[in-house]
Order: sequence, then C-alpha cells, then structure tokens
Amino acid sequence: MSCSTRQLQVLDTDYSADCVEWCPVPGYHDVMVCGTYQLAQQEAPSSSPEPDDSGTTAAPQTRLGRLLCYHLLTEGAVCLDEFQRTDLAAILDIKWCHTTLNECPALGIADAKGTLSVWTLQGGPDSKNDDASRTRSLTQQCEAQIVEEGLVLSLDWSTGRQQSSEPAVITSDSKGQLTLCQLSPTATGIQTVSQWTAHDFEAWICAFNYWEPTTVYSGGDDCRLKGWDTRTPCTHPTFVSKAHDMGVVSIHSNCHQEHRLATGSYDEHVLLWDRRNMRRPVGDVHVGGGVWRLKWHHANKDLLLAACMHNGFHILDVSKLTDGSPSVVASYMEHQSLAYGVDWCRQTISSAEMSTTGATPGKPLLASCSFYDHSLQLWEWLS
Repeated sequence: MSCSTRQLQVLDTDYSADCVEWCPVPGYHDVMVCGTYQLAQQEAPSSSPEPDDSGTTAAPQTRLGRLLCYHLLTEGAVCLDEFQRTDLAAILDIKWCHTTLNECPALGIADAKGTLSVWTLQGGPDSKNDDASRTRSLTQQCEAQIVEEGLVLSLDWSTGRQQSSEPAVITSDSKGQLTLCQLSPTATGIQTVSQWTAHDFEAWICAFNYWEPTTVYSGGDDCRLKGWDTRTPCTHPTFVSKAHDMGVVSIHSNCHQEHRLATGSYDEHVLLWDRRNMRRPVGDVHVGGGVWRLKWHHANKDLLLAACMHNGFHILDVSKLTDGSPSVVASYMEHQSLAYGVDWCRQTISSAEMSTTGATPGKPLLASCSFYDHSLQLWEWLS
C-alpha cells in the first residue's frame, strides 16, 4: 500500500534501472533521464579459460547499459514520453549540472568502463513547442578514463549553489578512489585535477558541499563517512565518522540550508548532520531498508527523499530536528523490487491542466526506478 502517494505511470526499462534524474535547468524541467545496468553472459571463447578456485569455468560477463530520455507530457494524461535511447556501458550514476554549459543543459554519466562522460541536451527549452520537442537530443561532448579495470560508481557537480563556466565534477570508484575533474567552458574536455585513495574498499558515493565546493564528502564499503579539503593533497581526511554501522552509499548537501547534510547507509538509517560538528549526527531516522539515494527538495529545505532498497521510497520531513524526531510523511510502495533511483520533478501541474491530465494540480511529481523488475515509475505526492 502507498501512503499519501498516487501512481500515474509505470514503464518497462528492459534492463535493470538504477538511477533517475529530472533536469534542474529552467526551461527543461520536463526532461527526465534514466540509467540502466545489465549483466550479459558472453559466449565462451573457443579456447577454454582456466578454471577458478572452485574448479568451475565461467564464461566472461559484460556490463550493458542504456540511457533513456523522456519528456513529461501534460496535455492529456500526465505521462513520460521517450524521445531517445542510447546503448552504452552499464550506467552506475547520472547527474545533471545545475546550470548550463555552453548554453545547454549538461549531463554527467558514470559507467562500468571506468569513464566519466559529459553529454549536452540540444533542442528548444519549451516542450509544448512541437518543433523543439522533436529536435531534442542528448549528444556526448567528452569523456575521461577515471579508473582502469574498475567502475565509476558515483559523481556530483560543484554547481549546487555556485555557477561556474568551468564547473568541477567529483567521482568515486570501485577501487576506493575519489577523482576531482574540471570541465572546459565549452564542455569539450575533462581535465583530471587530482585523484586519491579515500576508502579501503568501494567508494560508493561522493558529494560536494554546495556552499563550499572545495569540500567534498565520501562514503565507502568500509562503513566510513569522510570529508576532504581539495585545496590540499588529500593525504588525510578532514574528518572520519563511524556513525554508520554498514557501508555508506548516499550523501547529499542541502542547497537551501548551509550546514545541513544527509547521509544514508546499508544499515537502514538516514543520518542528518550539522557540518560544523561532524562528531555525531543531529538526527537519525530508521527507514527499514538500505538507503541507496537521498535527494533534498529543490525548494523546501526540510523535505528529503529517500530510496530505501527493500523498503520502498519515502519522503521525510526534518523540520522537527530541534524539538523532536524527523518523520516519514509519505511513502511510495507500488514498485516490485529493489528501490534504487528517485528524484523530485520541478514541474507541477496547473489547475488549467487538471481536467485532462488525471493528476492533482500543484502536487509534487516524482520519478523512481526499481532494479530487478526493470521498471520506471511516475507518481505524485498528495501532500
């Protein structure tokens, strides 16, 4: 059963879906992208490979991925309409730059080949203009090899609050490394600024402090949350927290409240922090599933969205941090497998569109994806 939410549409993504992102750039709030990941068994080579330690011989596997691009249509039933699909290596994470690059929205993709690529959205900003909608397309501009024989697991842009013609991107990878990159003003080149080992095992997640982009955070399979000052060689973290009991897999800086940070872990807890004192969290919410992704609301500083793997998608209200506990105010539970990707849509349905769309005017729209059932969901919060 869902609580205070209503499902509007479910789409089959063919491959396992693990990340969704609505475009934050004004004029493009109707654009949403979904990344997928699929293990494919390759044909066995003509010469048999050596058996492994168990004595069995396994055919090699390849990681396939696909980038799916959608418009949100609001004339008639509210629905997602696909306008492009591109076959790639398996996609582990996708993030839009918060501002335009070379006057176009830009998307970063972290993939299983160990590369970071940057794509720009071509075409008009108004989806209600048929010509603009038909000509929209995502085109790759540049890529950089981040890690050899490894996977880039996550990325974040430095542009959450501060605009820059040459934004920075931070990545984390399966070898425990963080890599700081700088983009050229025309998005035609990626320069590696620095790279360092941050965790003993997989570095599952990385994130900028949007208020001070020289500060980055990372979480790893070693159960550690760490902070880094990128103005230094990053030989030592600025802090190390063991507050989570299992791997740290999600981090998000609040772009509306300077010192607020949220982290999530396989331990099924969302921890809220005041970054001025990282010794202990200021809030703790048990959500009943590993917290794969966290997203602060784009306008309300107190709303936090969580994808909780085995226990669905939840909206948290953290406004009572000072006089009580943060609470779950809504949940979406109509998916059929692991809850992985989730995001807020910045576009809302107007009263004029209410009669034909079936959606509720003024209510937040969200998109989510679940892994093993290969599905992408569009739903609304009946707040």
